[in-house]
Amino acid sequence: MERKMNYQRLSWRNAFRLAILMFSILNLSPSKALEPPAPFTLFAAASLTELMEELAQSYEAPYQEKLISLSVAGSGTLARQILAGAPAHVYISADRQWMDYLVTKGIVERQSATLIAKNRLVLVTAKDTTVSGTLQDRLRMLAKDGLIAIGEPESVPAGRYAKAALVSLEQWDELKSSLIPTQSVRVALALVARGEVAGAIVYGTDAEIVPELKVRGVFLPRLHPPIEYWAVTFSSSPWTAYDFVVKLGSDEFLKIIAKHGFLLP
Repeated sequence: MERKMNYQRLSWRNAFRLAILMFSILNLSPSKALEPPAPFTLFAAASLTELMEELAQSYEAPYQEKLISLSVAGSGTLARQILAGAPAHVYISADRQWMDYLVTKGIVERQSATLIAKNRLVLVTAKDTTVSGTLQDRLRMLAKDGLIAIGEPESVPAGRYAKAALVSLEQWDELKSSLIPTQSVRVALALVARGEVAGAIVYGTDAEIVPELKVRGVFLPRLHPPIEYWAVTFSSSPWTAYDFVVKLGSDEFLKIIAKHGFLLP
């Protein structure tokens, strides 16, 4: 999983190439894409929940029927489900490593891997929590008074980014006994929202969906690997799944992605 793959970044040129790939893999002519739309299953990282719900609705609107079955969870959880035979047609991961993992297993199509969005890593607490000083000072204060929730570093991308950032800040060893690993970034967010932990390290987009929480610091991008969301299709995917990934690069969908607070690729 350490090996880096040379993936495409989403652009109209790459979108066109992806459309051509769709036709060649399925051995279809472009006119066949005019066949009745086929339902497909979308597996997406938990941090994409609200975004994917809106994108699914936007994609389905012209057809006036339900086409997308959405399943959200931690990227690692979804990847293991796919490896075990779960019937996914599009997989969107919150990092490259789980994408690489499925590519090396021969499960997904490397040529279709497409960068669709980016994110930030932030520290959040309840609004009435008192912290001060630098980001490092605030982390120490929270760890002294309670616990800090993060994604599980071995399987959850948000946890992997959090660990990398803390290592860069030379605080991992200092704080690790006060860190609570969770199975997805949304679980970490829920724990701090319910007051079960003093703070959490989550994505910037996650922090925006819970009004009771407040961002207490932003981790500089140089402290951790780039937070990137990658979409990939499968050889068994219907043409609508490929079409959905292509449309992620359209002006309409990019506006929706930006509206939800994600950084554009």
